[in-house]
Amino acid sequence: MLVIKSQIFFILIIKIIFCFKFPLNEKIEESEQGNIKSINIESTEEYLNYIKSYDYIISLFHVDWCGHCQQFLPVLDKASSYKILNKKWIFLKIDCSKYPNICTNVGIERYPTIKLYKKKELLHIETPRELLPLLELLNKLSGSSIIKVSSKNEFFEKYGDFSPLIEILPQYKGKEQESDFYNCVMNLANNEFIENFYFGIVDSTDNKEKIVFDYNGSNISYVWDGNCKNAFEFLYENKYPLLSKINSYFLSEIAEDSKILIFLITFPQNIKINNFIFSFFKKLSYDNRQYVFGYADYNEDKDISKYFNLKLNNTNEIKLIIYDFNQRMHYIHNETFNIIIKNEIEIINEIRNIVKDINNLKYTTGSKIKDWINRFGFEKMSTNKQIIVVGIFVFGLLGIIFLFSYFSNSKDNSDSDSDEDDSDFIEETINQKEDIKLKDKDKKDLDKNKNVINKEKIE
Repeated sequence: MLVIKSQIFFILIIKIIFCFKFPLNEKIEESEQGNIKSINIESTEEYLNYIKSYDYIISLFHVDWCGHCQQFLPVLDKASSYKILNKKWIFLKIDCSKYPNICTNVGIERYPTIKLYKKKELLHIETPRELLPLLELLNKLSGSSIIKVSSKNEFFEKYGDFSPLIEILPQYKGKEQESDFYNCVMNLANNEFIENFYFGIVDSTDNKEKIVFDYNGSNISYVWDGNCKNAFEFLYENKYPLLSKINSYFLSEIAEDSKILIFLITFPQNIKINNFIFSFFKKLSYDNRQYVFGYADYNEDKDISKYFNLKLNNTNEIKLIIYDFNQRMHYIHNETFNIIIKNEIEIINEIRNIVKDINNLKYTTGSKIKDWINRFGFEKMSTNKQIIVVGIFVFGLLGIIFLFSYFSNSKDNSDSDSDEDDSDFIEETINQKEDIKLKDKDKKDLDKNKNVINKEKIE
């Protein structure tokens, strides 16, 4: 029960999304649209035939009473109207209110459920429910995440600092060295990171094969060493932009990655604060790529402010929050920075020291009971260990109750036996006294009779 409650609590904590998770693809946004081509399915056989017959399928299982379903239906219809996509993709809709047997046969348990099939294989990836991210993902899945460009500037101008550029040596083309690196990147692009990046590919100009992120002219790069695992770790660490605009939507990637999120709550209309965020705070992110950095609008993102019980009194104030998705706990810096009272250098130095000491901060769940439980490492245990600990606690508690009840009953029985013994003793004592009284009376009567006899004799 405690495990379920903690999961529900975690889901309701904070919902976050990154603005630039999917770089805007002009080719899709400006592509021609036609009639809606989503198809309503009426039988299990019809559904399975589509999966067998086509390479790219997106299917939505929905019900009338599901609000999220009703919100996504028009998005799916709109996506199906884009000719650049509907030439490859088949858009299916299954109404589980009308045809419950289909949903039962396919094993649908919650709504909405979105299933993506690529060449008859079910893809286990999260499907975005907003139009542009959905178009981006479908275009990648049916095409390629690799984009060949003629120059670095061409790629970074279009895709910004949140996608990697692959530099390959021209002299290795068609040879084994190129094959290893290119195959590694293709696999990572089309499988591990298809939801996160577009990959640019260009001829290397400095005699090294590498992967490069360009953060406004400041490069972070990985030089190919023949190990695809190292390339994966480099891309994983740089999976998120330097700074992300945070709002009230849930960002499943941070939860799955067990990342630490460091963000500021501000009034973004303040020019001085904007300059601070995109210069000093962004530089701090550049130096600490193992963490995710972001900022939230105090006016727009009321859910975040409300959850953390935050209050900013004026537009010159900044609040620092650190959320650890691994521990599911947060730290709120006790000082509210005022950018008028303190200059940017002082504030960023203080934040930098906090980040350096990030493992020793006093985190909290917002609940004293949960904090007390976390002191014993309960949240970090596996589900099986949590069940065992809860079981031991419950059975231990029941054992204590049983022993308490047992000894209480024993004491009651002992008191009862003692009372009976006392009663018997009292009754025996009373009987003895009565016997003594009777004997005394008999003796008196006997003495009286003797006196009468003696008196008669004298007479």
